[in-house]
Amino acid sequence: SYSRNHTYNTYIGKGYIIPGMDQGLQGVCVGERRRVVVPPHLAYGENGAGSKIPGSAVLIFDVHIIDFHNPADPVEIETVFRPEGCNATTRDRDFVRYHYNCSLLDGTRLFSSHDYEKPQEVTLGASKVIEGLNSGLLNMCVGERRVLIVPPHLGHGESGARGVPGSAVLRFEVELISMEEGVPEGYLFIWHGDPPANLYEQMDLNQDGEIPAEEFSTFIKSQVAEGKGRLMPSSDPEKVIADMFRNQDRNQDGKITSEELKLKSDEDQEKIHEEL
Repeated sequence: SYSRNHTYNTYIGKGYIIPGMDQGLQGVCVGERRRVVVPPHLAYGENGAGSKIPGSAVLIFDVHIIDFHNPADPVEIETVFRPEGCNATTRDRDFVRYHYNCSLLDGTRLFSSHDYEKPQEVTLGASKVIEGLNSGLLNMCVGERRVLIVPPHLGHGESGARGVPGSAVLRFEVELISMEEGVPEGYLFIWHGDPPANLYEQMDLNQDGEIPAEEFSTFIKSQVAEGKGRLMPSSDPEKVIADMFRNQDRNQDGKITSEELKLKSDEDQEKIHEEL
C-alpha cells in the first residue's frame, strides 16, 4: 500500500480478506505495527494467486494500524474543560461560534479554524457540518473545551472528502466561543409570548394601509429590542429580516397588504387542513 500512497481499508471478520489476515488483525491498537505470517492454507493455498503469489506460499505482512472503527460506534466525547456555574448549554437549532482543530488519529493535521480570521459559525441541526461534529457540539457551555472522536459513518464516510481520506476516523479539539438561542426549524422569527392581536395595524407604522420593507424591518427590530421576540440567530440579521419580508410579500410588489400577512403557525395549520 505504501507504493500506492494510500491506506488499505477493509472490514475484518467478514471474509473480505484472506483468513490469515482476518485473524492477524484481531486485537490491534491504533498506531500498532505488527508482522503477520500467514501459512498457505490461510492465504491462497496450493494454487497461489495471479503472477506474483506462487502456490503454497507463506506470506509475510508488515502492517501499521492507522485507525479502526465499528459501524455502530458513536461519537466519543471527552470534556477537557467545563466552566463552573454553567447553566446554559447548546441545543438543537442554536447558533454557535467555535474554534476547532481536526486531525487523523495518527496526529496528521487536516484543518483548523485558527487558519481563518474568525471562529467557525453554524446553526446546530441545519446539516451544515458532519453529523459527528454536530452532535459533539450539543450540550456545551460557552468556554467549554472537548475532544471528539468521530467515526467515518458520522464523518465523511468510506469515500472521504477533499483533504480527508476515505474511512477516516477524525479527532476534533473544539472550544465553544459563543452561542445564541435558536428558533424552531422553518421559523425565522418567534414571539416570546402571544403576538399582537392587531399585528398588521401595529406593523403599518404610518397607517397608510400597506407595509413596505423599511416599516417591516423597523417593527421587527423593535420587537427584538423590547424582548418581545427573537430572530433566527445569524451573522447577518438584516438578511434574515429581508427573507421574512420576501416570504410575506407574496406577489413580490415591494409591500405587504393585510391579505398577504400571515403568521407561520397559521400557515402550518392551513397546510394541515389542506392535507386532511
